Order: sequence, then structure tokens, then C-alpha cells
Amino acid sequence: MEMTPILEYSRLALQMALQLAGPVLLAALVVGLLVGVAQTLTQLHEPTVGLVPRLLAVIIAVLVLLPWMAGRWVEFAGGLIEEIPRLVLTGG
Repeated sequence: MEMTPILEYSRLALQMALQLAGPVLLAALVVGLLVGVAQTLTQLHEPTVGLVPRLLAVIIAVLVLLPWMAGRWVEFAGGLIEEIPRLVLTGG
């Protein structure tokens, strides 16, 4: 069996993981920066003050983006499952 299809699907899987996690991580980053600036301005350096807004931002981002994320994931998985017979029968 050739390694080319395996490497290609591994690359696509990593790309998909970054696409799905990127918006959620970006929301956490933006809220974390805003909270960090606010904590610096108020000189309130309590760890839980920064944690709660980031956690809420991540939860809201996941809830808002969940239909898009699930659609992308199902589309990728369906395409991969459809390719399995071709990969097995032709050897790559």
C-alpha cells in the first residue's frame, strides 16, 4: 500500500482539526486579551476573573458554531468513508 493516500488524509484531518478549533480558540484569545487588559487597568489579578469570561466565550462560540462544525465534520468523515473501498481495492 502506498503512503501517499495516508499522508494526504492525515494532512486533511489536521487541516480539519485546525478549521474546527480555530474559531473557538480565536474567541478565547480575544476575550482573554480583553480581560487581561481590563485586569491590568484595574490592577485586579485574580485568576478566576480571567477564567470565567474565557470559559463563557468558548461555550458561546461552540454553541453558535456547532451546526457549521458538525456539518464540516460529517462532510469530511463521509468523504473519507466513501474512499475506503477504493483505497482497499486499488491498494492506494
